[in-house]
Amino acid sequence: MKILAFLKLIRWQNLLLILYIQLVLKLLVFSSFEVATELSLFQFIILSSAILLITAAGYIINDMLDLKTDLVNKPEKVIVSKQFSIEKSKQLYLWVNSVGLILGIGLSLQIEKPQFSFIFIGVSILLYYYSKKFKAMPLVGNFIVSFLIAFSIFVIWVMDMDRTIQTGAQQLVEKLIFGLTLFAFLLNLIRELVKDIEDVNGDYSLNMNTLPILIGKKRVRILASFICILTIGLLVFLIISMALIYKFTAIYLIIFTVIPLSYIAIKLRSINSLKGLKKISLFLKIIMFLGINSIILFSLHI
Repeated sequence: MKILAFLKLIRWQNLLLILYIQLVLKLLVFSSFEVATELSLFQFIILSSAILLITAAGYIINDMLDLKTDLVNKPEKVIVSKQFSIEKSKQLYLWVNSVGLILGIGLSLQIEKPQFSFIFIGVSILLYYYSKKFKAMPLVGNFIVSFLIAFSIFVIWVMDMDRTIQTGAQQLVEKLIFGLTLFAFLLNLIRELVKDIEDVNGDYSLNMNTLPILIGKKRVRILASFICILTIGLLVFLIISMALIYKFTAIYLIIFTVIPLSYIAIKLRSINSLKGLKKISLFLKIIMFLGINSIILFSLHI
């Protein structure tokens, strides 16, 4: 029972998605395009473990500091104070975060690039202050959490790809990682805005200044719809640029990302029920997963 509660606390589905992206890039894309890398498979596992543990710690501290809001918005999903005491949650946060930092800093020292230690330290600090302060600030909190999720992809380029080698294949994979990072950022930004609308009652009761409280739920839905359209525009540009060589990948992206996002962009203009917003949030997560799967086709050169 406690294990299940802990897995829910650290959002195991989100962590699994991050791990999935990283493994597909390392084991499939890099291998398919013969990308020169800096890390061995064991070192890559250490990198992924550090990222996942620090991210998990971020979810724990977020639930601890957001307890009052969660008791209003989603009391049935509250784990801190119900499944784990506040004190136990603090201990879990410290242990999980510390192990993640030790792995990340240890890896940075082992590959003789100590400056990379600041990546793990910086992410840990940013996650803490996101939950402590920035989450309640309009757009700032949304941008930070979206950036951090996108950075879990981008860090592969920073720490693993050998950027001194600039073959055609290497540059193509770099562009793929940049595009995937931007796609993850925009989709998570839309989800964060939708979640803010969902949580508006609890946030308002605690005098939080999130964007729906500041400018109204309708304007935030329009903003989220606009970001959907922006994402679609970027995807269409990508599809056009690859359609001649990667036909099946282009068709896949149209069916599983462009069309569903177009539906969401339209739906966000009118939907206002909590149930409907939760469906859109789930739908965005599914689109994210389906979009990531396009890189499997890409790595097969089809």
